[in-house]
Amino acid sequence: MTSSSYLRFPHLHGDLVTFVAEDDVWIAPLDGGRAWRVSSLQLPARNPRFTPDGKRLVWTVIQGTAPEVVTADVNGGGYRQLSYFGHGSTKVKGFTPDGDVVVTSAFRQPDSRLTHAYSLPVDGGWAEELPFGPVESVAYGTVVGDERPVVLASVLSREPAWWKRYRGGAAGKLWIDADGNGEFERLAPELDGNLTDPMWIRGRIAFLSDHEGYGNLYSVLPNGTDLRRHTDHEDFYVRHAATDGERVVFESAGELWLLSGLDAEPVKLEITLGSASQARRASALKPSRHLGDVIPAHTGDSSAVEAHGTLHWLRHKDGPSRILEAAPGVRARLPRPFGAGRIAYIADHEGTEALYLKNIAAPVHGGHGSNGQAPVRAQAAADEAGQDADAGTPLPRPVSAAALARPGAPAVAPASAAQAPVAAEVAAEAASGSPESDAGAAPEHAGAGESTRIDFPKPSRASAMEASPDGNWIAVGTSFGDIFLADTRSGALTLLSSIGEGSIDGFSWSPDSAWLGWSEPVTSFGSRTRLRLARITDGATAATPAGTAAPEIIDVTDGRFRDESPAFTPDGKFLAFLSNRSFDPVYDGHSFDLSFPSPIKPYLVALAADTPSPFGPSVALPEDTADSRDGSAAPDTADAVTVTVDAEGLAHRVIGVPVPQGNYSDLAATAGALLWLDQELAGVTGDGRASLEDKNAAPSLVRFDLAKRRAVTIVEALDSYRLTGDGAKVVLVHDKQIRVCPAAAKADEESGQLVKVDLNRIRVRLDPVSVWGQAFDEAWRLQRDFFWTADMAGQDWDSVHARYRPIVDRLGSHDDLVDLLWELHGELGTSHAYVRPALVTENGSTGQGRLGADLAFTGAGWEITRILAGESSDPLATSPLTRPGVDARPGDVLLAIDGVELSEALTPAMQLAGSAGRAVELTLRNGTRHGARAGEQRRVAVVPVKDEERLRYQEWVASNRRTVREASQGTFGYLHIPDMAANGWAQLHRDLDTETALDGLIVDVRRNRGGHTSQLVAELIGRKVTGWSMPRGERPRTYPHHAPRGPVIILADEFAGSDGDIITQVSKLRGIGPVIGTRTWGGVVGIDNRFALADGTGVTQPRYATWFGGGVGWGVENYGVDPDIEVSFPPHAYAAGSDPQLEYGIGALKEMIQELPTDRPPLREGYRTVRPAPLPARSQGN
Repeated sequence: MTSSSYLRFPHLHGDLVTFVAEDDVWIAPLDGGRAWRVSSLQLPARNPRFTPDGKRLVWTVIQGTAPEVVTADVNGGGYRQLSYFGHGSTKVKGFTPDGDVVVTSAFRQPDSRLTHAYSLPVDGGWAEELPFGPVESVAYGTVVGDERPVVLASVLSREPAWWKRYRGGAAGKLWIDADGNGEFERLAPELDGNLTDPMWIRGRIAFLSDHEGYGNLYSVLPNGTDLRRHTDHEDFYVRHAATDGERVVFESAGELWLLSGLDAEPVKLEITLGSASQARRASALKPSRHLGDVIPAHTGDSSAVEAHGTLHWLRHKDGPSRILEAAPGVRARLPRPFGAGRIAYIADHEGTEALYLKNIAAPVHGGHGSNGQAPVRAQAAADEAGQDADAGTPLPRPVSAAALARPGAPAVAPASAAQAPVAAEVAAEAASGSPESDAGAAPEHAGAGESTRIDFPKPSRASAMEASPDGNWIAVGTSFGDIFLADTRSGALTLLSSIGEGSIDGFSWSPDSAWLGWSEPVTSFGSRTRLRLARITDGATAATPAGTAAPEIIDVTDGRFRDESPAFTPDGKFLAFLSNRSFDPVYDGHSFDLSFPSPIKPYLVALAADTPSPFGPSVALPEDTADSRDGSAAPDTADAVTVTVDAEGLAHRVIGVPVPQGNYSDLAATAGALLWLDQELAGVTGDGRASLEDKNAAPSLVRFDLAKRRAVTIVEALDSYRLTGDGAKVVLVHDKQIRVCPAAAKADEESGQLVKVDLNRIRVRLDPVSVWGQAFDEAWRLQRDFFWTADMAGQDWDSVHARYRPIVDRLGSHDDLVDLLWELHGELGTSHAYVRPALVTENGSTGQGRLGADLAFTGAGWEITRILAGESSDPLATSPLTRPGVDARPGDVLLAIDGVELSEALTPAMQLAGSAGRAVELTLRNGTRHGARAGEQRRVAVVPVKDEERLRYQEWVASNRRTVREASQGTFGYLHIPDMAANGWAQLHRDLDTETALDGLIVDVRRNRGGHTSQLVAELIGRKVTGWSMPRGERPRTYPHHAPRGPVIILADEFAGSDGDIITQVSKLRGIGPVIGTRTWGGVVGIDNRFALADGTGVTQPRYATWFGGGVGWGVENYGVDPDIEVSFPPHAYAAGSDPQLEYGIGALKEMIQELPTDRPPLREGYRTVRPAPLPARSQGN
């Protein structure tokens, strides 16, 4: 095993360079050679920096649940933790002129993305915020007298290499205060690029920029002139540049480079780690951590278990496990047992997904190593038009050189002549109770015991798979709307159906294996789907010359609703399914609206025209029994079932199952009953739970008895389940544990019917480098297949793979892989291409505790200077110091925590480490606001919170609203929308009624994180008053309700993105109101969070591009939305505590009201009176 060589985050001092590798900090000679390890924590580390005297190192590393600033001596020892921020944004950025550590973090901010700068003593202590506002980094120049020049880099939405050539509103900007007087101006504003990492070097300011299309090192004079480029990297961005004031060291593609001066050429540093590379060592799989599909055998004695891309056969009660697929660098998915002891699954050998068929107890062929024999390729009918799949062994298909070059790609070997019987015990487990047939017989061109590979005719992504009861067929659905049918006897693959778009998510086979049912989308996002049936016979699936099957396909439903989870009843008389065709709305509790929160019910379709409803009237004949009426009688054998489908009138034979509407999913059918998951209706944010400690309720498993017409919950909580082939048992997964229980009734542990499956019997070792290689290739394929436009917006994606893939062999940790995937995604130059690894924490750690208050050390102790007021309607916005019985007030002094006396060195944050969610004792001394009780000591119990973000956010909103009220004499409203998702929808409605009732309205979408509710928000804030409701004895109300009564101002900034971009653009196009602020983020190619890698790391594909009318077109992506009136927010405005954008908006609203008066209710006059005029006199002659 070779050592890794992926080096990041360099810094230098004297003749030494420090950097991060293998999740630890290292030091090496600057002229190259072997490095030595400073830390040995094996936890993600960032930004090591030599102290100005070169004696110590300071960096961030995971401590507890978040990165914290730590320090150690260069010569070893002296390790200690300096910060106790408890926030994932914390980073070391350098040093102040006084030698304190400059740290950026959002731990005291109302938005976790907006990091502020803090000075932190090298010996530890309290962090003081620097007066710059949101910044990415701070670079101090040489202090000359009273002049303390400083350059700031603005907050980045992500590192430049992770979104290459980003040009949106949040692109990195440099601000300079050349003489230290506190006034900042833009540095080099004419550069249209993403600028970051400013450094002072001999009177010049160096920085990273990609304004020429590639990330390189540049420099200018402090007045922004004399631009020079110092590097010429094109293949990979220059990253993480740092300086000692003379030289610059940086990283590119995991290699370190040195610039000895701005007039010198960069030189690559030849550094070797000589490490044992602990993170590259093969390690045992933890199956419960990475548990995937669990698919039982027919009788439920065993299951195929997927874990981290490996497949295993596991008896439920006892016995060893058997590895089915664990080839290094291969991910296997969707295991499906079938036939007599065989299994089908999807795997990506050679970097391409294919269908594999193999014996569960395949014989071992000696001399072939751990992988056994290579799979034999079956001939896909759709791949070789006109060639008979049974006409002998097909010749191997050519394999691309690129595929062969990928690590772990297996060789394609010819079929072995060896023939061996299937192990009787495993075959019996897998096939027990299945119909007798020739199912499971190996294809003629493959020897028994060998795996058969069936290639798809084009690169594909399988989304669903199901084997027929007789084992002769495997149905495979893809994420591209294709349905393939594989003949397990011949290995032939035919295209059964294709809609060309959308994902096929589930199949159901009839008990006689003659019909296949599925649900397919008819609209985007799967909002409407239809059910279809296909007649499956050997003749009907014969390939046409084009390789496409021409079977009989019947539409069961017409796609007007979302119909899903089709399941044939065991007697073959009905197709059961779930549908959202229940239209019984409920009124909204906060605003005038109606919705359908629980629209799903189960239904049955009578397949034959003469099949009566199990719930309707029937003629009672002597042979007529309850079992025959309810459609649930199970035949003695599967051979007795012959399914008849009468297509005519099928859609009119839909029968509602008599249960209330609800949130049901995952329906299955067994003899005499239906099973489904029932999810309790709950809020999206979770704020409505009984307490913050409560978890979101897991769904329950319901059994509906068709004869008794009664639903019973048989499992209280589970995540997923699978019904065994004989319908007798349920294999369920809950909290990463597998259990087996009967399908007919509720079981408890004492009965012996509830079996807990021991996953620790699964034993396999994973080679990290092979795993990382597979993950990289899969992430690359997912972008290739699902990026919003097939031409990859002009990017040569194959060449990108060829350039990046060799780096995988140099990685030293999973954190390195995440970094490489981010940079790979960055080549797309598109928003929403994210990498989301699992949160890394120290084992057994608890979050940093916080008190919801600001404190400052005085000679008397730690004084409470401010207690955050919070918001009573937001359970996450409550300070522990405001809870009943605490009676803490500003001016009180915190003396001790849990009896430990605090001091300037022992801060409250240090003593609250790991206390989030746990009760602690505070010793307080009353301040002057307690009146006669001032000076008294008392002890109170509080529960510190883990995160103050929502608390500080609500304080920020309340402060802005006060500003607006005071400036308008109480006549203007203010609404802030933090995102376009559930939390933002809740925040909008907290004050919608109050704020829209005023004379004018400011809608603030600054810092909006995006989401998907912009169309709802635009409808609300864009309403116009067209009438009034005038009740007697009550206040008049606008029609429509909540329509703003006066003009509207929209505030936007560079941190309003995604759906925040969209609401800003829509506001302009619809004329809702002028947009004031700065250009928005510029990311409107959305995602669906559909895919994850084998280890659970989420990777997103920018898939849903947004186009606008009004001449905007595709122009918002990677640019943003220009404001109507640009108002910047410079660093010195933050320092002064002012908000120039809000202030300008208030002034603009005052001017607009002069021209657009506020709508006011009419006077009660001019209406038609009901009393008639006096009766006129009769005309003469009457």
